[in-house]
Amino acid sequence: MGAMYKMLDGISRAYNELFLVPALRRTFEKCGGNVTLGRRSEIAGAENISMGHDVYLGPGATLLTTRAKIIVGDYVMSGPNLTIITGDHRTDILDKPMMMLADEDKLPENDQDVVIGNDVWMGSSVTLLKGVHVADHCVIAAGAVVTKDVGPEYSIWGGVPARRLGSRLKD
Repeated sequence: MGAMYKMLDGISRAYNELFLVPALRRTFEKCGGNVTLGRRSEIAGAENISMGHDVYLGPGATLLTTRAKIIVGDYVMSGPNLTIITGDHRTDILDKPMMMLADEDKLPENDQDVVIGNDVWMGSSVTLLKGVHVADHCVIAAGAVVTKDVGPEYSIWGGVPARRLGSRLKD
């Protein structure tokens, strides 16, 4: 079984290097070196996404943006099923179903950039919502739903909604 896994892993890595990353470089606003997106990832608004160097987003990553930007620093990694969503729906228009509202109906505050600093680790099934900024060197625990800025540097966050749990620095 080990030999079969190594072969499949090699095929996956070759696909990333030969096809996926070159396509991302052409469609992303910016794409650094050694960027890997896991299998079954979904991307909308690639022209608004910037990736630094040495980025690994695990299988099933979902990056959704229409107007706002997703900016990912260097040396960022995530477990499977990371979700980043830069937008929101208007809930104050009551005479139309929310799904019938057009992009033009949105207010500026309905779409906000998501910025992930350098040397950030996000566990499995982390969700980052509009307007969130993650400071350098932070860790976000598996399953966290991040609705506000993560910091200061070296802090550890987790929970729903995410809150500061501790620090990577020794006291």
